[in-house]
Amino acid sequence: MNILQVIYSLSQGGAERFVVNLSNELAEKGHRVTLGTFRDDETDPKMSFNRQFLNKKVRYVNLKISPGFSLEKINRIENLVKDTRPDIIHCHLNVIPYFYRLAMTNRKTKIFHTLHNLAEKTYESKYQFYINKFFYANRLIRPVTISRECQFSFEKLYKLQGVPNINNGCPEIHPTSLFPETLKEVASYKTNAAEPLFIHVARFHPQKNQELLVDAFNKLAAGQNRFTLLIIGNGFDTPKGLELQQKACRNIHFLGLKANVSDYLLCSDAFCLTSHYEGLPISLLEALSCGCVPICTAVGGITDVIEDKVEGYLSKDLSVDSYLTAIKAFMNCPGYISKKVLKTHFKNNYSMGQCTDKYLQLYRS
Repeated sequence: MNILQVIYSLSQGGAERFVVNLSNELAEKGHRVTLGTFRDDETDPKMSFNRQFLNKKVRYVNLKISPGFSLEKINRIENLVKDTRPDIIHCHLNVIPYFYRLAMTNRKTKIFHTLHNLAEKTYESKYQFYINKFFYANRLIRPVTISRECQFSFEKLYKLQGVPNINNGCPEIHPTSLFPETLKEVASYKTNAAEPLFIHVARFHPQKNQELLVDAFNKLAAGQNRFTLLIIGNGFDTPKGLELQQKACRNIHFLGLKANVSDYLLCSDAFCLTSHYEGLPISLLEALSCGCVPICTAVGGITDVIEDKVEGYLSKDLSVDSYLTAIKAFMNCPGYISKKVLKTHFKNNYSMGQCTDKYLQLYRS
């Protein structure tokens, strides 16, 4: 099968990492895969962060399309389709407006659109909402959701039933060659070997609600609790990001962007996520693969993955005290949820192989 995957960029982010993982797995299964991106990754190297994880079997095309909508940009994308001649076009994030015309004129090529978030977060205006609904309802573009909560939000918003749902997946995490060095680095942050190590992996963004994260751990430190929190991701060098760093207690360390996130996850005891809303975070699945205990806000697809006190800990609401209660529940009994249970939960439900096979079934349907 000849498959074209399309996304804005391969910058840091869960959807971007997922597209790379899916493309890699499809290529390993013998399919011809092209991954096309829009944003110029030569003038802005941050746009290609996840390219380093792309399998050499996957053809990569960067169209160098700037933000904004124009006929010339649509023509450039359609020329890629003519050159690639795919059986399947698989769109990710909000790139589908560039494919409206193609969906009307080329009925031979199936076009799929994975919504990587709750449905109400996946379009830019009410006009686009109605256009999307037309294409979805007439199966000109076929929507796919990534968790049950995302599926429910889609059906409620668009009043369309039977939208396919395929849970996100990711490859099993393994240590890199940098693991011994990372182990020493992590040990240098801790005041003693016994204190728990927490990790947060996400870009600095209002969706991720990192202010709640820092406020909760500041309050934990004020209670004379010993811990270390590592925050990995870009964007914390912005004015608001620097403000957050300045108010964080000394137990919190901002490490910036890391290519070997897996090593830090493997060193950590618990994974923290304080989002306002989510689809189904890839970082959460990676944490499960490592046996790292999740401590999360109960939003979006997170609640599909985690049952409180079974596969992790969920806060009752988005308040500091509620999230702090979840942290303390973990700290009071750190071995209550075993690494083996989390790794088994991951393998049974969220492996990249299972996810890819479900997409192939959908492509062929």
